[in-house]
Amino acid sequence: MLALCGILFGAPTANAADAQPVGTFNDWRAYVEGSGQTKLCYIVGEPRRKLPRAARRGDVFVTVSHRPGAGVRNEVSVRIGYPFSAESNPFARIGSDTFAFFTGVRANTNAKEWAWVDNEARQGALVNAMKRGNELVFKGTSERGTLTTDSYSLKGVTAAMKAIDKACSDG
Repeated sequence: MLALCGILFGAPTANAADAQPVGTFNDWRAYVEGSGQTKLCYIVGEPRRKLPRAARRGDVFVTVSHRPGAGVRNEVSVRIGYPFSAESNPFARIGSDTFAFFTGVRANTNAKEWAWVDNEARQGALVNAMKRGNELVFKGTSERGTLTTDSYSLKGVTAAMKAIDKACSDG
């Protein structure tokens, strides 16, 4: 699993108190937190559609993060707004590309509403697919057995990524 498991609680939130906005790029927002070794740059997108509509859920969003002090780049995470089922095999689909995720439940953490790309080497491919695509569809199953499908517009991802690439560059 990703090195991320050791820092799950440092995951960005949609409304982090100490986050400084970098900008809004269509359907995505970019932020920077901290400095030096603790600097975190990330983009956040919220779903355009959440199914089933009647499902009771908390905050739902996708983030892509850079943590240069930890050597982390293009870390994709999803907050689903409910605790995942231990049997859930969540995935994201962009066009014909599918990306498997693992959950905080499977990683045995307290981050039971979070999921991350299962294969760290695929994160760059997912970010590139996000830049090329129009829509990201994320599916996962709650601990109550409800399959949810969230659809995210990818309009603005490329510009938002450029903004955090610049904000978290070494130069």
